[in-house]
Amino acid sequence: MRNILFILLIFGLTSCQSKKAIHLNTVLVRAERTVFNIMVGKNGPNEKKLQCLIDGNFKCALQAIDDKEQAFNAVINEINSVEINDIKYGNALKKAAISYYDAVKQVEISDRQEIVLQQLSQDKTNTVKVRDSAMAKQHQLLNKKQEMRQLISKKENKFAEIQKQFNSVNHLN
Repeated sequence: MRNILFILLIFGLTSCQSKKAIHLNTVLVRAERTVFNIMVGKNGPNEKKLQCLIDGNFKCALQAIDDKEQAFNAVINEINSVEINDIKYGNALKKAAISYYDAVKQVEISDRQEIVLQQLSQDKTNTVKVRDSAMAKQHQLLNKKQEMRQLISKKENKFAEIQKQFNSVNHLN
């Protein structure tokens, strides 16, 4: 008798979970892992970019940023493709996730400008004026990236808050 009640309880709890909500949650977990690998994964685009910069190969570093952008676009497109018709908080969560990952992507691909400016500032064939101008622009870009990181932090907090609500109302805790 106890086993039957236990099975009914488990069945009742799992039937409250929407398959679409579970799918969206799975896609978001996969997105988080993918972005982690993009940013810090061994042999990932970011590691490749850093190695190229260490080697002084700016063209290779720019290609790594292109690879990173494509990887972020794939993550965003996968999230965007998830059907969320009748999922509670599904639309809000999907929008927050896309907004967050797009903001992270924008910061990461702004490395292109930084690399071009670094190349200009290190090229001894350029005049001192050109090199100094490139260094000043690098400083401006760093300030802009700091502002972008603050925006990312806000978007990440909003994303986490909505995800918490989503998990709660869809019984995914």
